[in-house]
Amino acid sequence: MKKILLFLLLSVTSFASIGTIMATKGNAQVKRAHIMLEIQNGMGLKKGDEIITHKQTMVQIMLNDDTVITIGPESSFSFINYFFDGSKKSTIQMQANRGFFRSVTGKIGKIAPERFKIKTQLATIGIRGTDFSAQLGVDSASYICNRGEITLSYDKIQKSVIGGNKMLLHLDGLTVKEVSFSNLDKPQIKELVKTHNAQVAIGADTLSDITENKADTTNIKFNCDTH
Repeated sequence: MKKILLFLLLSVTSFASIGTIMATKGNAQVKRAHIMLEIQNGMGLKKGDEIITHKQTMVQIMLNDDTVITIGPESSFSFINYFFDGSKKSTIQMQANRGFFRSVTGKIGKIAPERFKIKTQLATIGIRGTDFSAQLGVDSASYICNRGEITLSYDKIQKSVIGGNKMLLHLDGLTVKEVSFSNLDKPQIKELVKTHNAQVAIGADTLSDITENKADTTNIKFNCDTH
């Protein structure tokens, strides 16, 4: 009997919703257990889901702890592990496979920042309560910290990027190398910042009509029609 109850508990946990699709534009799908589902506003997300977007497409997701993930055009983003109970055991593990994403951390970023991780092809991102974005290419990636602080871990190296700075990494053979580390105000990277913001610009307004005036939520502006 105990084994049956444990199995049922694990089954319910596995299929529980970890967040909600809050806003969409364009053509995007959720890959769930080898099945492709068309994304719709209000759709629940589950652990293991992969979001796949196409040209001129944007998707914004709010997880149960109020973390907001915005995924840009021609991107793939996966939710590997998620657990939130309001304690320091809460965990977010995500993977950005390609394209663009921006994250504004919620409650887990405040109560258990060391358990918030996003893996990219060149580095794993850790946070300290923040707003950041990344543009992922085939053999390079740019990481921008808009607020707070992120850490990039790669090739047994760990680098901190504080708010107002960006780092560019490049894959040289099998080795990940730092190409540049700059302040966002420097003229030579202003175009990069514009590219990030043009894809997904997260403003200060809240999605009050959807989230019942929850604090720490954000609003998405879709600008993909210009690309």
